[in-house]
Amino acid sequence: MKQTLLILLFLLTGYLAIAQGTVSGTVSDLSGEPLPGVNIMKVGTSDGVVTDLDGNYTIQASADDVLRFSFIGFSSQNITVGEKSVINVRLEEDISSLTEVVVVGYGSQKKSVASAAISSADVESMEKLSIPNVGRSLQGLVNGVTVSGVSGQPGSNPTILIRGVGSNSNNRPLVVIDGLQTQVENLNALSPNDIESIQVLKDAASTAIYGTRGANGVIVVKTKSGKPGQMQLDYNGSYFIQSAWKKPQMLNAEQYVDIINEKYANGNTNLPLGFPEIGTTPAVDTDWMDRLFTDGTIQNHNLSVSKGTENGHIFASLSYTGQDGIVAPEKSYFDRITVRLNSETRITDFITFGQNLSVTATRASSIPENNEFGTPIADAIVYDPLTPVFDNNAQFGFAQSPYVQKEYVNPFSRIFLSNRETNSDQIFGNAFLEFQPISWLKFRTDLGVNRYNEIIDNYSPAYQLTPAFMNDNSSVSNQSYSNFRWQWENYVTATKDFGLHNIEAVLGSTAIRFTEKSFGASGQNLPVEAVENKNLRYVNLTPDSSRRSYGGASAPRINSSIFFRTLYNYDEKYLATVSFRRDGSSNFGSEYRFAIFPSFSAGWVASEESFFNVPLVDFAKLRVSYGSNGSDNIGAFNYTSLVIFNSTYQFGDATNQTIYYGATPASLSNPFVRWEESKQLDIGLETKLFDNQVSFELDYYKKVTDGLLIVNGATPIIGGNNPAFTNVGQIENSGFEFKIDYYKQVGELGLGATLNGSTLNNIVTRVDGNNGFLNGYNWPVRNAFISRMEVGEPLFYFRGYQADGIFRDESEVFSHINREGDLLQPNAKPGDLRYVDVNDDGEINLDDWTNIGKPWADFTFGLNLTANYKAFDFNMLIVGQTGNQIYRTFERQDVVNNNYTIEWLDRWSETNPDGSYPRVVTGAVDPVANNNSPSSFFVEDGDFVRIKNLQIGYSVPQSILEKAKIKKARIYLSVDNLLTLTGYSGFDPEIGVSNYNVAAAGIDRGYYPQTRNYGGGIQVSF
Repeated sequence: MKQTLLILLFLLTGYLAIAQGTVSGTVSDLSGEPLPGVNIMKVGTSDGVVTDLDGNYTIQASADDVLRFSFIGFSSQNITVGEKSVINVRLEEDISSLTEVVVVGYGSQKKSVASAAISSADVESMEKLSIPNVGRSLQGLVNGVTVSGVSGQPGSNPTILIRGVGSNSNNRPLVVIDGLQTQVENLNALSPNDIESIQVLKDAASTAIYGTRGANGVIVVKTKSGKPGQMQLDYNGSYFIQSAWKKPQMLNAEQYVDIINEKYANGNTNLPLGFPEIGTTPAVDTDWMDRLFTDGTIQNHNLSVSKGTENGHIFASLSYTGQDGIVAPEKSYFDRITVRLNSETRITDFITFGQNLSVTATRASSIPENNEFGTPIADAIVYDPLTPVFDNNAQFGFAQSPYVQKEYVNPFSRIFLSNRETNSDQIFGNAFLEFQPISWLKFRTDLGVNRYNEIIDNYSPAYQLTPAFMNDNSSVSNQSYSNFRWQWENYVTATKDFGLHNIEAVLGSTAIRFTEKSFGASGQNLPVEAVENKNLRYVNLTPDSSRRSYGGASAPRINSSIFFRTLYNYDEKYLATVSFRRDGSSNFGSEYRFAIFPSFSAGWVASEESFFNVPLVDFAKLRVSYGSNGSDNIGAFNYTSLVIFNSTYQFGDATNQTIYYGATPASLSNPFVRWEESKQLDIGLETKLFDNQVSFELDYYKKVTDGLLIVNGATPIIGGNNPAFTNVGQIENSGFEFKIDYYKQVGELGLGATLNGSTLNNIVTRVDGNNGFLNGYNWPVRNAFISRMEVGEPLFYFRGYQADGIFRDESEVFSHINREGDLLQPNAKPGDLRYVDVNDDGEINLDDWTNIGKPWADFTFGLNLTANYKAFDFNMLIVGQTGNQIYRTFERQDVVNNNYTIEWLDRWSETNPDGSYPRVVTGAVDPVANNNSPSSFFVEDGDFVRIKNLQIGYSVPQSILEKAKIKKARIYLSVDNLLTLTGYSGFDPEIGVSNYNVAAAGIDRGYYPQTRNYGGGIQVSF
């Protein structure tokens, strides 16, 4: 029996060997170019192979087998083997698959039939920048999007505004990463090499479906997934040297001695004891800017592996970013490690499971910045060059100036005292199940989580650097903060064609819950050795009596929503979209907890009409949209009056008082506070010209934000309670956006250019309240509000006196008179600033403060130039803006012996009566209007044009790579911020909005400047 079975098995094996013949061949495109990575599958089985680098393949198949050849971007082919042992295949490009697709919120559609204003970022150009922050990399690449660097400090986040500033509070756009809604700051947790696409939703038709969070625009990010074909291993690495692109030049020691002598002489006061007289050669000449700024480094490494089949795909990556600051790199640094795993699997013919997960860990330390006082940069601006850096007899070894004091110290002392490190970790991701029981119906359930934790360690030694700058006790604190956010979405999508009618409808719901908590401890009087030994900087090493602990948790913030959208087109010629979202937020009381945000858009593809015959125009589409979005950015329970427990009460008579802690209402209640609402109109035109070599897009938009959510300072204070949140005011933004794309291939030379630009007209149209205005930023040095929100003006425009030149001589002082012939500035002297009597009331006083500038640019643009020839490629990105101003507040003339920038060499004096800067003088000649008063003298144009990136690359020929079994290799040299053309005298004209505090927008308080980066990198694929 066993022998019979063996014979039958042998015969069966021989039959199968004959039936399963070897089939081989080459797969190429229509031009004959081999296609590596093409999938060849035996239909009905899981057996398959992929083509090699030369497009060759070999597979075991029988005569009855059907081989399916498939490759992304090409139409698939099915071929029956039959008697053939060699099957060569040429695949044809799938034009429909190559059509640009845009995200429309809970779905996607071809851009040619989209009736909303949606822009795509050039991810390839973003990857060429050495900037590790994805948000900052968007600058100049998307029209309607303004990106400004708030700081050059490692790990800092930029300001991103979509179609201008639409609110006087929170202007952060919503970010959606793989379907999970999050804050814009989370772009800093992404590796640029992990991103597949970024699209920006700008008008109400595209953002209304996100309701409460879409008022400031939406940035949709899709991370990479595996592609069908062979498993691929990619490495991207770069290394750059950083330096300050510009440092203000300060007066040297001799120039400083001259100006201080002149200053005291003009003020008719005596020099400080021991101060050098004019003509003295100082023994010390410290250039604080040169000593403070140094070179730093930035490096990026990304290693990824991907694989895909017809039944699923996987993408995994590991990335590292390390950046050292250009000021005190030992105290200013940023390190980030990100691990990502994306996968998707077809479980059955109608069930798909997928997940996107990233885990990020960061370590960061920062020095104080962007403040008129209390930062190393502010110290370096003010500190005199007569003081050396080091003094072995001084505390901590740093010399202190005998002339410049108040809150100022040696910049390196400030750095030594700064000991703050933040360690954080984040888990961010989602998992989904998708059911498609029939071809036109799909249901998806998606659960996402975002868990963030950070620990902040802070230490300060005891010190007494100057009589005004001391700390009697050393101190240490350890703080912990965490938040958790989950999001659950369920939606069904129906896609159906009825002849030439194409309809896609989405109906779904969203639930979001956010909680946060913090706790910490602090103590004083650490061991003296803690100054040098970091291991002794812990609270448990302080005396019990000095220890304090604290903690708290916020009430959960909950959003619940339902949404609906219908996309319709007739023959891809007539287009329409209708959407609405009903949002509920726990931030509002029962009267206004829910709101509905609808939108509508329509489009007409004129080029599809039979009568359309416009020379050189290949495609033309008109579209229009209108809709609304909302904002609930007031925090939990701000509609009611909360009770706080940190108030103190005193009992007893004046000689024997006891202090007790108690509870009190924190603020007044306002149960009628409602959603902030934005309504937006958009009219757009899209065309393609000259055989699709040129594409052009133009949009006009008008956005009105009403019911601004703020704490109303005009509300009367009752019993010491703070004012309540209320809806106050209205803002209008309008403007044009355009984008022009061009590409031309001439032989082996390819040339490309993309120009985009945006205009902005921002105006406040209503301010409720008793005053009719809201004050903005208070310049602490002058104790004056220098920005304001007021009807008819740009949001938080700059205020101050309007300077009208300098009094050149006494005759000009005496000719500056009112209608009655009285002097307008009776205390002025030649060399002082001349101010305009704006209200013409016959005197110069605070009533003459007027609009002296605005922080918002009239026009922003980006120009991306590309070229490639054979194995070489070239890329240059130019960005710029015009029409905005910058308020220069980092100067401290109130510090009598302060240093000055070299621009002050052209100051007024008796020997230089035509100087462009006013005279220097101790004290205030006029207590109301003097040279130090807030005025247009401190305001400069913020226009600039900057070569943001220039890069030259070389791709290694395939003939060399094949020997090393490498699929692709490219090396490149690159420079960031190569050249900046600007008339601004400060550190950097690119002034962002720190923490989106729009009241302080455009005010330069001593920004940490951006860096110029020189370096290169390598990209390798296996």
